[in-house]
Amino acid sequence: MNRMNDKQENCRSTGFRAFGWLMQRVTGVGLLLLLGLHFWLQHMPNGFLATAEEYNALFRQFGASGGELADAVAGGTLKEALPGEHVITYSKVLERLQSPLWKMIDIALLLLALSHGMQGLGRVVGDYIQSVPVRKVAVALGWVAASLLAWQGIATIMAVGTN
Repeated sequence: MNRMNDKQENCRSTGFRAFGWLMQRVTGVGLLLLLGLHFWLQHMPNGFLATAEEYNALFRQFGASGGELADAVAGGTLKEALPGEHVITYSKVLERLQSPLWKMIDIALLLLALSHGMQGLGRVVGDYIQSVPVRKVAVALGWVAASLLAWQGIATIMAVGTN
C-alpha cells in the first residue's frame, strides 16, 4: 500500500515539474513577443514618442527653472534632442497608457516576467536547497513577493490617467 502512495506522489510531482517546464517555455515565448513590441514602441518613431521639437520645448522650459535639472543641463548630462530624433517623455507615456489595450499589454508583460522569473527561481532553489520543507518555504515566499509586486505593478498601471 505504501509503495502505491509513493508511486502516485512521484507521478504528481513529475506532472507538476512537466507543467512548470512547459510554463517556463510559454512565458519565455510570450516575453520575447512582448519585449519585441515594447522595444518597437519605445525606440522607433511611431507616434508614441515625442519629436525633437516637443522635447526641446520641455527641455528649455525645465532647464531654465533652476535646481538640479539646470545643473544637469549646464553640466551636459542632459542635452537637447537632435533634429529627427524621437524621445520618451512623461506626457507621451501618459497618452499611451490612456488606452486600455496598452494597459493590458503592460500588465501582460509584467505578469509574464514575474511568472518566468519565479519559475527560474524555483529551479535554482531546487538545485541549492536540499531540505524539502525549507525549499517549499523559500519558493512560497518568492511567490508571495511576486504576488505583491504584481499587485503593486497592476495598481500603478491602472492608476495612470485617473484623477
